[in-house]
Amino acid sequence: MNRAKKLYRAAAILLAIYTAIELSDCIAVALMHWGVIGNLYPPVIWPEFDTLFNQQPLMLLPVFLYFTSLRGLAALGLFRDRLWGFWTAILVCTTTILWVPFLMPIAGLEMLIDGAIIFLLLLARLGNRSLTGNE
Repeated sequence: MNRAKKLYRAAAILLAIYTAIELSDCIAVALMHWGVIGNLYPPVIWPEFDTLFNQQPLMLLPVFLYFTSLRGLAALGLFRDRLWGFWTAILVCTTTILWVPFLMPIAGLEMLIDGAIIFLLLLARLGNRSLTGNE
């Protein structure tokens, strides 16, 4: 297995683990809505999100499902060595990084993981190519 393939696999594994974490968030939000468990999430910077977590957690389910489905799809695409998996991973990781300011501090770790995934993908895709294309 060449270096690029190993890097793609590492990114796919990170995305698969991340998908499982997002799936647990979907389950937690549903259980919070039905009153089975309380709010598991720490306060975030934007009070509107705290209100949703505390009073209407099910309203956040589409957001969690978006990230869960795209991460799973990206992991599947990368495991199958498909270009659409690469671009789906770039899309979902970039979207997550853009969402981070709204969900700090809990999303800080997510930003680091997504940055690592993007780095692995770009390193695998671009490798040791030069900027000028002369080498």
